[in-house]
Amino acid sequence: MKKRESYKKHLNRGVMAVSFAVIFIVFSIMGGRIQAFADDAVATQTDAAKSNSSGPVTTGLAIDGYYGEWSQYPSADITYNSNNGYSVHKGQIAIDGDRLYVHFSMNDLYTSQMQFQFWNITVDGKQCVLNVLPVNSDGSINWSGQMYNLGEGIYRNFGVFAGYYTDIDGDVAFTVYDAAHTETGKGDEIEFSISMKKLADYLGINIDQGATITVSNPNIGAQGVTITGTPTGPWAGAAMAMALATGGVFVCRRKKR
Repeated sequence: MKKRESYKKHLNRGVMAVSFAVIFIVFSIMGGRIQAFADDAVATQTDAAKSNSSGPVTTGLAIDGYYGEWSQYPSADITYNSNNGYSVHKGQIAIDGDRLYVHFSMNDLYTSQMQFQFWNITVDGKQCVLNVLPVNSDGSINWSGQMYNLGEGIYRNFGVFAGYYTDIDGDVAFTVYDAAHTETGKGDEIEFSISMKKLADYLGINIDQGATITVSNPNIGAQGVTITGTPTGPWAGAAMAMALATGGVFVCRRKKR
């Protein structure tokens, strides 16, 4: 009897040891798979970040003809009722301090140069036209400057003027990737910024932190891009996704600091 009980004890201990070993192996495999999944996710995010960058990513927005920093901001579809996802343009808007920043990019299938001279801007219901025009070295309008049939390159010799050519301290970069504008080339891009204070002076209003600002280009699409709130940084993604899903105009709201 004692031998039989001793044998049972040893057998039970052996079973427990095997069970613990099996559990350890299962958790090790699961841990490895979880870690591998996490590594894959990180790699995917890194690759996505690389693919979204079309220039050096800076810590803030910079008007330089490189658009990588815009990847952290949501975008809106700009089109005239196109059902082809490849035929929609993109628009973005942001505020940093006293500067209002705007970025538009043409779809790759668009076979003409972007028409970027005329823009509409509305601040809390008050509207005016913005003109992007060639400028001389002193910032004055160069009425004989070239705006069309531009070759490949980044063009910085433009300014932004409100209404009948009131200077609002505009800074512009316009990029042509494919001068022939073939369907296999990349569409044009533009980014510009203006002084909020000078715009407010021109409109005769105060632009407070809750102001709603909309910018559109009637030559590109019916929609505009809209921002509501205070300056800078990445915007609330969930709110943006809902706004983008409901229409062509999007609204950004800043988180309170």
